[in-house]
Amino acid sequence: MKILNEQQLKSISDATFKKTADIGLRHAQENSIYIKKTIRDLRKEIVNEPPKPVIVISAGPSLHRKKSIETIKKADFKGCIVAVDGSLGHCLRNGIVPDFVVTVDPDAHRIIRWFGDPRLSERPEDDYFQRQDLDPALNKDEVARNQELIDMVNYYGPQIKGIVSTSVTCEITQRCLDAGMNLYWWNPLYDDYESKDSLSKKLYRLNKVPCMVTGGNVGSSAWVFSHTILNAQDVLLVGMDFSYPPGTEVRNTQYYEILQELFPGKPEKGLIEVYNPHLKETWVTDPAYYWYSQIFIEMSQKSPCKTYNCTEGGILFGGNIEFVNLKEALFQVLQTEES
Repeated sequence: MKILNEQQLKSISDATFKKTADIGLRHAQENSIYIKKTIRDLRKEIVNEPPKPVIVISAGPSLHRKKSIETIKKADFKGCIVAVDGSLGHCLRNGIVPDFVVTVDPDAHRIIRWFGDPRLSERPEDDYFQRQDLDPALNKDEVARNQELIDMVNYYGPQIKGIVSTSVTCEITQRCLDAGMNLYWWNPLYDDYESKDSLSKKLYRLNKVPCMVTGGNVGSSAWVFSHTILNAQDVLLVGMDFSYPPGTEVRNTQYYEILQELFPGKPEKGLIEVYNPHLKETWVTDPAYYWYSQIFIEMSQKSPCKTYNCTEGGILFGGNIEFVNLKEALFQVLQTEES
């Protein structure tokens, strides 16, 4: 396995911080007029409810490859469903209405597509959705699929609570409100809150919205939300690949554009092969996803919840994560709930 050294990991962390912090702070100021409730209020609302197991549905390729939604439906799962924004359409399209949807990325044009974009025809040309399989339903006939998603989110929106980071664009905020979602806000923890020049502290003083660790991505954020706010003792993960199936071409990866910048003319040099001993397969990842997986493993070792990775694919294993088949994990958790 080709492994990144500490300096390379730090450079990725620094680049991520520079990319998101300034934009996120600006969006937080713009979103301030919309903030009515926060994740602190949500905790108060559910304080007397017994903790439920949670399934976090992320948007990695294994979600479709392994037909995870079908397995969840057959199990008649009675816990909470927490979807990331990128998996919302797949959930609704296949008969699952999540209790919560988490969104954090400050991107100006792409993330709103997960909610159905009323201004799709006005966006810059972008092959992001065609060249990868985050949601294969969006790969073809984009206009029709986008309208379908607008209609679904509008119909089911009142049943879904939006767990919205102050870093997202106001367009996403307005889209969720127009769909009838109740929104609960949070600030990303950008840096060390205790440091003298902490941006996170500056942000909290601005809006008094509680901060939450993100792990650098929406899937990790959803997991943190599940055990810190929902107080889940058992969290099952699906679609949490942090990588791409064996044989994936570099052009079909999520961070292809960044790899082109880092390795001009040879973006494939930025790909990393990781052998998964549970699957006996070698998966392909990139520096960003690899870094996310290492941060997640580190966080899992400090978490009080039991984490089951039921993705049945990818590179997230180790730490306090139990890599297990989804059917088996559902059986274990359901048996525990009944006893």
